[in-house]
Amino acid sequence: MKQQSTLHRRGFLALAGGTLGVLAAGRIAQPMAANAEGVDAAPFTLGVASGDPDHHSVVLWTRLVADPLNAETGGMPAEPVEVSWEVARDDAFQHVVGRGSVTAVPESVHTVHVVVDDLAPDRWYWYRFKAGDTYSRTGRTRTMPPPGAKADHMRFAFVSCQSWAGGPYPAYRDLAEQDVDFVLHLGDYIYETSNGSLTEFRRLHALYKTSPHMRAVHARFPFFLTWDDHEVQNNYASDIQGGAGDGRPFLERRANGYQAYYEHLPMRPAQQPEGPDALMYRRFDFGRLAEFSILDTRQYRSDQSCGDGRKVPCAETADQARTLTGPEQEQWLLSGLGRSKARWNVIAQQTIMAQFDYDLGPDKVVNLDQWDGYPAARSRILDFLAERRPSNPVVLSGDWHTHWVNDLKTDFDDPNSETVATEFVGTSISSGAGWDADVRAGLAANPHVKFYNGTYRGYVICDVTPERWRSDLRIVMAGSDPASPAYTIAAFEVRDGEPGARRIDEGDGLSGRLTDKATGTPLPNVQVTVTAADTGLRIANSTSDATGEFLAFAPPGDYKIEVNGVGYEPITVTARVTQGRQTRVEPELARAAVRAGTGRSVPGPQSQAALTDVVLSNEMVALTVSAGTQDSQLPGVTVGKPMDVAAVGHLDQIDWLNLPYASLTQPRGGNAWQQLTVRADTMQVVSATGPEAVARATGLCTAAPEVQVVTTYSVRAGESWVTAESVFTNQGTAARTLWIGDVIDHDGAGQRSGVPGAGVVTASTPADFTPAAPWIGMTGSDGQTYALLYDEPGFTAYACGIWVMSQRQVTIEPGAAFTLRRRIAAVDNGGATDPFAMLAGL
Repeated sequence: MKQQSTLHRRGFLALAGGTLGVLAAGRIAQPMAANAEGVDAAPFTLGVASGDPDHHSVVLWTRLVADPLNAETGGMPAEPVEVSWEVARDDAFQHVVGRGSVTAVPESVHTVHVVVDDLAPDRWYWYRFKAGDTYSRTGRTRTMPPPGAKADHMRFAFVSCQSWAGGPYPAYRDLAEQDVDFVLHLGDYIYETSNGSLTEFRRLHALYKTSPHMRAVHARFPFFLTWDDHEVQNNYASDIQGGAGDGRPFLERRANGYQAYYEHLPMRPAQQPEGPDALMYRRFDFGRLAEFSILDTRQYRSDQSCGDGRKVPCAETADQARTLTGPEQEQWLLSGLGRSKARWNVIAQQTIMAQFDYDLGPDKVVNLDQWDGYPAARSRILDFLAERRPSNPVVLSGDWHTHWVNDLKTDFDDPNSETVATEFVGTSISSGAGWDADVRAGLAANPHVKFYNGTYRGYVICDVTPERWRSDLRIVMAGSDPASPAYTIAAFEVRDGEPGARRIDEGDGLSGRLTDKATGTPLPNVQVTVTAADTGLRIANSTSDATGEFLAFAPPGDYKIEVNGVGYEPITVTARVTQGRQTRVEPELARAAVRAGTGRSVPGPQSQAALTDVVLSNEMVALTVSAGTQDSQLPGVTVGKPMDVAAVGHLDQIDWLNLPYASLTQPRGGNAWQQLTVRADTMQVVSATGPEAVARATGLCTAAPEVQVVTTYSVRAGESWVTAESVFTNQGTAARTLWIGDVIDHDGAGQRSGVPGAGVVTASTPADFTPAAPWIGMTGSDGQTYALLYDEPGFTAYACGIWVMSQRQVTIEPGAAFTLRRRIAAVDNGGATDPFAMLAGL
């Protein structure tokens, strides 16, 4: 057996070499390492943490790391190292109440877990570690009040979703400055890569802890933690992988992810994994004031139904046997709630429990990875709350990177049904929310959502007494700025015995109503961008609702408010926000003139064009054609193709239109849409204004370079489409046979294709269809229909649920040309049962 190491501080620094000096100087920026205050002193570079306290004990954690960027060993020798610890009633360690030692072994990358027992209940303690002659930083922790004891006040924070790529964690900096009893972490502590090895998961955990703000929060408060999916793989379900990964068996990846998670966090021995299995769900009390049930909604769930995603549920979704928690955990939850004597009963878990229907029409479009994908399991819990009446149930959720306050109802489709609990959903510490506009667009169909904001990163502070529960929704203005100021964007209260949350703050910031200048009609789905008047820094994005109202949080200051809606001329107004009140603006928008040019954009969640690209617009529709922007899915051939399209009253939901393509062979298979054979070399505006605005893309077919391709786009007043005419001219000496056509790729919620005569297409595998009329289309949950309406029939449609394409075979003789003429339409479908019915009138 090797002798135990007794390294001194000088030895640890020598092991680290030059790496620690670079880290401490902050010269390695995201995503390599934290670019802030550097790491702690070696070997305690990753700091200290405590967790899972009860009324007499707590877990203390650290890891010995000389070099945080050394993924294999952390720069440590392959030998055990003795680590001592001590706990005191004061930060000067004058009153030590416990001390001991433990051996950190290389097999667990020198991580340390110590369960300190025999502590007094309901009080704060200070702790530290020592290796050789080097002390760690001092951590602070506490014990809980005894079970059943009177407790008059509790204050805690809950957090989730901390992608390293999202920024340097200013939300954690703000949390470290607060006064709370503990922190609940609801998952996505790390974000996985394709590499599923144990070394890679250990590397990620070490990398994340190089953040000084994260280490400060861990040192200041005890944590209760549970995982979501990214600790292993996005959207995994039980033993079913969520993606391709690196080819290793999924349960091996899961075992590696679970082991690294346990190694790097203050977890009790009961949570230590055995291979790919770990007992994560558990319960803790804060005296008689609150009982917390911490769930694991990944390890035991049924696979996501219908292929996952945000879509109309298929029959599989309604299966009564489907479960998000697994039968055993579900029974454990309900049994505990049934026995509880606590004033507040808290379910701390991962995904949004409330129903959210993204579709404003008759269809229901939901996120199948959340509780919406497991409606029977959700009903069993909510029905139990309605029948057994445990005191004051509150659900805490993460996952969706946005702030929500929801009434949990026995029947979400009936606004008058009973509210049985309140749900608070916390925004992310750093991870982005690309679905924000989709949620805002669907709010009108979900009256049980009492508050929503998806602009900012942050967390939630909960302040609880026997009489009331208060949640403050904290935000940081810029997740990429470590010094970003933080604010409370909203505060809600739940009163004892009265399910449902009430807003109790005034709501600082900006609000307003957008109307048509000529008619006074409210304007929905208009994009509002707030920027600081002095710096130009973007402060907030918002979108007007069905009544034309918008709300955008902004701290005191002077702002420019840019308003951009399809069918209207963009305008900019100014406003001043003062402390403690809400500033209101009411811009009036004039209808848009016919125009083609740069300097504008089509608003929407999928918009990706630049202001240097060409927008063709009128009072009915707007379309952007790339003049330089390249889409990663159409590399090298995006110029000359439409990128963003929307109808008046709507936002862009299109990824792109591959218009046109030309292929030597008939496109087949799941990647048939990715035809990269028509390249435009120039994109120019021919006529900027007047009765008709015109732009033209000129290029060639790279598969047949002798074929020139010229596409002319034109828009006129009063039409809900842009005409696109593509002329394929054979400048060679031999006839050329090609498959030509177009592709629509819809990336919004509830995406589905339409082919006349075949109806709505939702299948994941593409198939051939013979159109009964000369068009193809797509729609989503926002009540908007896209279509390509061709002048001539004679083509087939090849479609699946996420894209649709036209295919026709043509032979072009030398010196001849073939003209493909169609209209690119975007129209409001009024939420009709058949979202493509109105195309017959076009």
